[in-house]
Amino acid sequence: MILKLPVDVSLVNGIILPINHLDRAMYHMFRIGLLVLLLLLTPRISYAQTIHGRVVDTEEEPLPGATVMVLETALGTSTAPDGTFRLEGLEEGTWHLLIRYVGYESRQISVTLPQEGEPTLEITLSPATTRTAEVLVTASLFRRITRYQPSQSYSSADIQQRNTSSLGALIDGEAGVAMRSFGIAPARPVIRGMDGERIQVLQNGMKMGDISATAHDHAVSLDPQSIEQLDVIRGPASLIYGSSAMGGIVNAHSNDIPSGWTAGSSGYVGSEGQSGMASLSGAGRYTYGTDSWAVSVRGSTRNTGDMKTPSGTIPGTDLRALHFATGAAYRGADTHAGASVQFVDQRYGVPEDPFDPDEEVELFMQRYAAQGTVARVLRHDFWEGAEFRASYNHYIHEEIEREYDSEGGYDEDLELSVDQDYAQAELLLQHGSRGILDNGTVGASLEYYRMKVGGDEALTPDARGVTVAGYVVEELALSSNWRLQAGVRLEWNRTESRPNPDFPDAGSTRNQGIWAGAVGVHGSVSDPLRVGFQLSRAHRAPSVEELFSDAIHLGAGAYEIGDPSLDNEIGYGADFFIDYETPARRIHLALYANRITNYITRVPTGENEPVRGLPILQYRGSDADMIGGELVVKQELTRRWSLTGQGDYIRATERNDSRQPLPLMPPLRLKGATEYDTGSWWGRLQVQHVFAQNRVAPAEETTGGYTLTEIAGGVRLGTHNLHQFTVTVENLFDVTWRDHLSRVDQRDIPMMGRNARVSYRYYF
Repeated sequence: MILKLPVDVSLVNGIILPINHLDRAMYHMFRIGLLVLLLLLTPRISYAQTIHGRVVDTEEEPLPGATVMVLETALGTSTAPDGTFRLEGLEEGTWHLLIRYVGYESRQISVTLPQEGEPTLEITLSPATTRTAEVLVTASLFRRITRYQPSQSYSSADIQQRNTSSLGALIDGEAGVAMRSFGIAPARPVIRGMDGERIQVLQNGMKMGDISATAHDHAVSLDPQSIEQLDVIRGPASLIYGSSAMGGIVNAHSNDIPSGWTAGSSGYVGSEGQSGMASLSGAGRYTYGTDSWAVSVRGSTRNTGDMKTPSGTIPGTDLRALHFATGAAYRGADTHAGASVQFVDQRYGVPEDPFDPDEEVELFMQRYAAQGTVARVLRHDFWEGAEFRASYNHYIHEEIEREYDSEGGYDEDLELSVDQDYAQAELLLQHGSRGILDNGTVGASLEYYRMKVGGDEALTPDARGVTVAGYVVEELALSSNWRLQAGVRLEWNRTESRPNPDFPDAGSTRNQGIWAGAVGVHGSVSDPLRVGFQLSRAHRAPSVEELFSDAIHLGAGAYEIGDPSLDNEIGYGADFFIDYETPARRIHLALYANRITNYITRVPTGENEPVRGLPILQYRGSDADMIGGELVVKQELTRRWSLTGQGDYIRATERNDSRQPLPLMPPLRLKGATEYDTGSWWGRLQVQHVFAQNRVAPAEETTGGYTLTEIAGGVRLGTHNLHQFTVTVENLFDVTWRDHLSRVDQRDIPMMGRNARVSYRYYF
C-alpha cells in the first residue's frame, strides 16, 4: 500500500533547515516529528472484524492492564494506559469476551461481528466487593486519579513475556527508558537520562527503604517475577509519591495485600530459564478468599551464573535471590484493610576487575518489610474516601572482598556495611466531582530513617533524618474534552550526620523546606487526536552519600568524595505530547526540556588513591539543560499483523561557559518491530539500532554504535485457567556491543551475547 502525503516533503526541509542550533541527531528527531504530524492528514485505514473497545471503572476512569479474552479462541490482549484495547483476526459471528482486572468483578459480554452502531465498545467494571460505585475504595481508593499523560503500564502477562532478570532489564528499550547496567543484578531504570533518586522506584505506592538509588552497584530489592502490574508515572499525580522524581515514578504492584478477589483459590506458578547467564528462576502465588477475607502467599527464587559475552564469560556477575511475602485483607461495605510482611535475600557479584582472577567483590543484601493499609468510604458532603497506609523496612547491605591465594584459599574482608531502618506513614483524602473540580487528592506523609555505616571502608558517617510533607493534586474539567491537572507538594526535612569510628567528628545538621509543583492541560482536538502540555518544578535534597562520602567504595570501583556544601537540585521542566489513534494506527510524540540548577554528578579528579589505584571521584553540582524527544508509531497492516517503530534522543549540557556534555547520557536509539498475533499464538521480530555516543563529558569514554536483533514467540492456551509459554532469542547474531550506560570502567568489556530465554506461567 502506498500512501501519498497531501503536503510536499520539500516543505518539511524548508521549515527544518533554519533550526541550525540543534545537533544533527536532534535535527533528525524534529524532522521525523514533523513528518509524523503530516501523516496525521493521510486517510485513515481500518479493517473489518476488529473489536475496538475501552475498559473503565464506574467513574468512567480507564483501567490500564485489564485482560480481555475471547473465550472461543483464547485470543487475548491487555488494555493500554488509557483503557483501550484491540482484538483482530475474528471472523463474522458472535463472540464472547471475558474481561478481568485486579480488584474488580470480572465481566463477560457478547459481541456480534460485523459490529453495528457505535464502533467502540465501552466496558464498565465494578469493584470486586459490591456493584455500587460508592465503595470503589475497596478496590483501590486512588486508582481513579487520572494522569496528565498516559504512562507506560504493564500487566502480569506483559511482564511474563519480558526479561525479568532485573527491574532495569524488564523495561529497558521502551521509549525514553534505558538501563543503568553493572552486571545482571544491579540494573536499574534510567528515564530520559535521569538516574538515582531522580527516579523513584516504589512497591505498592510506598518507598522500599533500600539504597538502590545511591550507587550503581546497589540492586533494587524486588524480584520482577512478583510484579502483578508495573506503572511508569509522570505528571502532577507523581507528587503523591515525592518531590524529587524529576524523571518519573516506577511503581510495582505486588498485590501482597489482596486488593480484589473472588471466593475460592487463585494464583499462578511459573519458571524462566536463560542461556546467556545460565539462569533458572521460579515464582508462584496462591490466594484464597471468602466474601470478606483473603490471604495471599508468594515466593520466588533465582540462581544466575556469570554473564556470557562474545568475548567470554565475565566473572563477578552472578546472582542468587530468594523472595517471600504473605498478606491478608478484609473488606466490608465501606472498609478495606490489610497487612503484609516480606523477606528478601540477595547475593550477587559485581565486576570489580574481571582481569584479576584472584579478587572478587560480592554484595549481600536482606530486607525485612511490613506494609499496612486501611481505606474507608466517607459519608461526607465533600470527601468520598480516606486511606491510611504505613510501612516499615529494615535493610542490611554488605560488600565483601575476597582475595584468593595460589592454593585455592582466600581472605575475606567486610569493606562496607549499611544497616538502615526506614518508616513511612501517609494519610490521604479524596473527593469526586464537585463543580469544576473533577476529582482530587489531599495528603500528608511522614518519613523517618536511621542508617548505621561500618566496615573497613565505611563510606559515610551514620545518619538519620525525617521528612514531613503535605500535597494536593486536583483535576478540573475545563470542558467535556479538556482537563487541567495541577498539584503542589510542600516538604520539610532534617538530615543529621552522626559519628562512627571512621567519621568521629561528624555531627552536622541540615534543616530545610522545599516545594515541588506541576500544572498540565490535556484534551482532544478531534476524535483521534489528543494533545497535552505540562510545566513542572522538582526539588531534591542531596543524599547522605553526595554530602559526606570520603572513602573507597569497592563495589563501585572508586574513591568517592562528597561535598557537605552542595545545594539542592531544582529542576524546571516543560513537556508537550501528541497522541493520535485510530483502529489501525497509533502515534505518540513527546518533546521535553528540563533546566536543572545544581545538577549533582560524580566527576573524576584525574587522580588515583594510592593503596588500590582506584580513581578518585568528587561529587559536584552544576547547572544543566536537558532536551529530548520520543516517538512511537504503530500501524496495523492486517487484522493480525502489525508494524511498530520508535525512537528517542536526549541532549544534556552543562549551562556554563564550557557547555560540556553531562556524563552517562543514552545515545540516539531507533527500534522497529513486526508482530503477528492470532490470539492463541504470536511471533515477533525486533531490530534496534543504537548510535555511537561521541558527545561525552571530559574523561568519559565514547562508545560505538551497534544493532541488536531479537526474535520471540509464544502460545496462550486456556481461558479461566491460562497457560502462557514464551521463547525469546536476544542478540540473535551474537553481536559484540557496549552499553554507554554501563558502569564497568573497562570499556573493552562487552555486554551479553546471544541469550535464549524460555518462560512459562500457569494462571489458575
